[in-house]
Amino acid sequence: MNNEKNTKPIYDRRVKEILEGLSQNIPRDELAKKFGHKNYKTLDIYMRRRNFTWDSENQTYIPKLTKDVPIVEKVKPTSKAGMIIEMLKNPNFNIEYICAKVGFKDHRQIAEYMTSKGFVWSPDEGNYKKTYGMIENDKDIENDGMEIENILDEPITQKEISEADLNPPMDHMENNQPLRQDYIPLLKWLASNKEKISKLIDPTNTDTLPRYIIPGKANGKTIQLSEALQDMAVTFCNERNIKQRELFEVALIEFFRKYGYDYEVENLLQSF
Repeated sequence: MNNEKNTKPIYDRRVKEILEGLSQNIPRDELAKKFGHKNYKTLDIYMRRRNFTWDSENQTYIPKLTKDVPIVEKVKPTSKAGMIIEMLKNPNFNIEYICAKVGFKDHRQIAEYMTSKGFVWSPDEGNYKKTYGMIENDKDIENDGMEIENILDEPITQKEISEADLNPPMDHMENNQPLRQDYIPLLKWLASNKEKISKLIDPTNTDTLPRYIIPGKANGKTIQLSEALQDMAVTFCNERNIKQRELFEVALIEFFRKYGYDYEVENLLQSF
């Protein structure tokens, strides 16, 4: 009786959060960092001490089994994103059933929801996976939903810009070949930097804020600001319905990118 009590799984808060993270396809190493472990091995020790063992087939932790203890059903995710991922693991999933189960009208709404939660569709895995970095608000959301139904669209490729396309209309200067050649390098440079120039000329809509998901454990940071600047930050966050942490994260990332730390920012956002 005492032995059975000692082998009973302990569902403390951290265990539940770890199981929830695994149900959302978050790597063990990333979960380990989140909870202050050195790597997944120390996370594994933590789970073993609470009578869990690693199930390599289902990529999650399950309660330890003894000869006299029946197999326990796998812990089911409680978040909506976790439920979607879990149901999509079924090779014979029905997208209409999944939509009805989680309260969405169609697969496009699922794609929009999962994107807003920091997930992207992985064609290789046939499921959503957690991503880090800037979330683009574009037609990729719709394409994610279409891929769920195995609707394969032809990839959109950027047309190569020919030299003729780069040359401005100079019909009246057809004989002035040297002048035409002088324009070509400039126009090629403009074409290669089209995206950056567009952002300078026509900046992002002020009503749309960039969103970032930054890997790593969140720590407190105390800084001194003028009262006027603090009031401005609070007012802005209240008007946009965002947290002050999100405001300062976006501000710092945009600042670093603008003043020569673009490479470091990209490494940060792509680190797992």
